[in-house]
Amino acid sequence: MNRDSLRKLIQQSKDDPELLEAIQDALLSFEEYHRAIYSMEIRKQLLTDAADPREYREEVSKMDHNRTTNHNTVLANVKMLNRMVELSGLPPIYDGIVSEDRPYRRQVADSVLEFVQNIILERP
Repeated sequence: MNRDSLRKLIQQSKDDPELLEAIQDALLSFEEYHRAIYSMEIRKQLLTDAADPREYREEVSKMDHNRTTNHNTVLANVKMLNRMVELSGLPPIYDGIVSEDRPYRRQVADSVLEFVQNIILERP
């Protein structure tokens, strides 16, 4: 993820509250995706010994659907951010292929998750 392009986009958008809100919503969707993954993995561990197999499958299926929905939202938001920086004459936020197809889907996700992790690790 090109944080320099993102910073410049935010700077260029500073006088447009609607644009800033769209950027913020896109970036917050990254953490929502991370949370969906984390919640699913923790819940699977808790259900493994406690739930009957049918209950486990049903709950994991619901959580996986939520994770997939969040993943698709992230893909759409990365595309949107890339269009925004392109219109501003900046390099892409994500310079790989943004697609729901494999392996690109996973590559975008990995980049987004790394971005989220770096935000946390680099906080003042």
